[in-house]
Amino acid sequence: MDEIHALVVDNSPVIRKILSYILEAEGCRVETAGNGLEALDCIGRQRPDIIFIDLIMPKIDGEKLGYIVRNTPELEDIFLVILSGVALEDYEITLRIGADVCIAKGPMVTMKEHVVAALDRFRRNQRGQTGVIHGLEGLHAREVTSELLVSKKHREVILQRMAEGVIELDNKGRVVMVNEAAVGLFGLPEVKILSSPLVQLLPAQANERFITWLDRLERGDACGPLFFSYDDPLQLGTQQVTLNLVSVAEGSTFFVIGILQNVTRRKVLEQRQRRLEGELQRIRKLEAMSLMAGGISHDFNNLLTIIRGNVEMARYVCQQENIGQMLEEANKAISLATQLIHQFSTFSNNYVPQKSQVYLLALIAEVLDQELAHTDICFELHCKENDFIVNVDPHLVQQVFVNLASNAVDAMAGVGRIDVHVDRVNGNEESVRIGQLVPKGELIRLVFTDSGPGIPLKSLDQVFDPYFSTKQKGAQKGMGLGLTIVHAIAKKHGGSVHILPVREGGCRVVLYFPLHEIADAEHRLAHRQKQGRRVLIIDDEAIVRIPTKKMFEHFGCLVTEALNVEEAVTLYRSELEAGRPFDLVLLDLHMPRGVGKADVAGEILTVDPKAALVAVSGDRNSMVMRRYGDYGFVFAMEKPFTIETIEEVVNRFL
Repeated sequence: MDEIHALVVDNSPVIRKILSYILEAEGCRVETAGNGLEALDCIGRQRPDIIFIDLIMPKIDGEKLGYIVRNTPELEDIFLVILSGVALEDYEITLRIGADVCIAKGPMVTMKEHVVAALDRFRRNQRGQTGVIHGLEGLHAREVTSELLVSKKHREVILQRMAEGVIELDNKGRVVMVNEAAVGLFGLPEVKILSSPLVQLLPAQANERFITWLDRLERGDACGPLFFSYDDPLQLGTQQVTLNLVSVAEGSTFFVIGILQNVTRRKVLEQRQRRLEGELQRIRKLEAMSLMAGGISHDFNNLLTIIRGNVEMARYVCQQENIGQMLEEANKAISLATQLIHQFSTFSNNYVPQKSQVYLLALIAEVLDQELAHTDICFELHCKENDFIVNVDPHLVQQVFVNLASNAVDAMAGVGRIDVHVDRVNGNEESVRIGQLVPKGELIRLVFTDSGPGIPLKSLDQVFDPYFSTKQKGAQKGMGLGLTIVHAIAKKHGGSVHILPVREGGCRVVLYFPLHEIADAEHRLAHRQKQGRRVLIIDDEAIVRIPTKKMFEHFGCLVTEALNVEEAVTLYRSELEAGRPFDLVLLDLHMPRGVGKADVAGEILTVDPKAALVAVSGDRNSMVMRRYGDYGFVFAMEKPFTIETIEEVVNRFL
């Protein structure tokens, strides 16, 4: 038989020397170690055939060393012999290790006899524990030892049940003890952690601080604990962990105790709280914008109505071609300004989505076909179902994908790829998965991903803020409203929108819309037959009434003006009683004085059920403008209107 390589592990130099003498006399090549950590180093250098282990040792005791050997695949078939000085007092633990032979420390003659017998069993390949501890004859239990063992067990139980992770390091920074909580935080088996340098277990960015601190301790420099605090925790896998390392003097050397605390849940809750606060702040901004939007839209549309009215009249009567061309360019600029005001009015509280049943995939494909037509960007829709029929405002949802496609085209400089994934999800589960606020219930999820450079992480919390833009500002560039409008449209549909980071690059926008149907009855109102050309204009601003009056007069209408609603009702009643009823009434929906506009329409219709009322407003998304028939109007005119619109009204109603 080949020479037997034996490893003797005992913290007693005398025992190591005696066992070495016995084993060498039996023809073995012997290596010794003073504790479990040294033993693992020896095993790492050369695997022994047989190991003799003492139970009570510093820096990884015999019980833990035996556990490592038996639970490491490449070591599990090593012949294991336990030599225990507490075998009588701790009979169960001695057997629990799973050694091939268990020997109680006692008289040297008896020990030698059993060590030689154990070696003989190894040579005959008689493996497996027998349930017997050899050498107990003549030994007596020691009360002091029993009490110390009980105390040790208590400490071990407490240590294993602690919520915090606890580790012990030797003066070289190697792990010699780890409790169950710390094993969970490191995410490795205990046998892989024990004897490993701590630098192999920590993230790379923490190693320099730890190595510098340990070097100072080895030089004997005075230094306090090393603390990876809550504000700068360690990232162990998916866990965020604080670590407090404290050195403890031990004669001329030292060891280190480390306390690890998992702060992941607290960090996640704080992050969610910040997101909630950010969302609340964004909602407050949008609410503030909604309060301004109605008034601003009204004021600007009044000004645009005046400008457009005069430009239209000038263009209509102008005989000079060059002046006509300049007026046409001015009219285009007015149209651009009108579009901007319409975008801004999206935030108004008066805005009501006009929902209808829409084939969602078909709508998205149509938008992307149009927006990407003159680019080198390809797109693909991914959906397990043929299509989704959803109840949304098609014009607004179209605007969502126009804005997203426009941003993608700019980001990719006209070259790249867009993927849109559409599926059904549960809102509650989705909120947990992405860590964001998502509406409850069954939802349609739309994931819009481009292959551009993506959005910097530091900007993700700002992209939905009004007027935030990473592009050059200007009418033809970024106004900083594109994603804000997307956010507003999603909210008005009871949904939400989020931008998620993409590791492989690109930008990923995730939209959620409720998957339910809402009854959306359509109302129709029969138009009044043509009877004359008497028009009443109700508007408190003269600069708006004047160009409107001129345009109607251009088509042969007799126009009367009213400055407020009280005057209008009185005037309408008196003219009706005099046999000169008005054939058409234009009512501005945004006048500061007088009774409510719906009440005005009701009063006039009470006096004359056949009255033809036209609602006028710059906010095309208001409830009255959307469903004018429900409020007694026969038509709705959006400011600023062109002379062609006036002509259409005249031809239609007069």
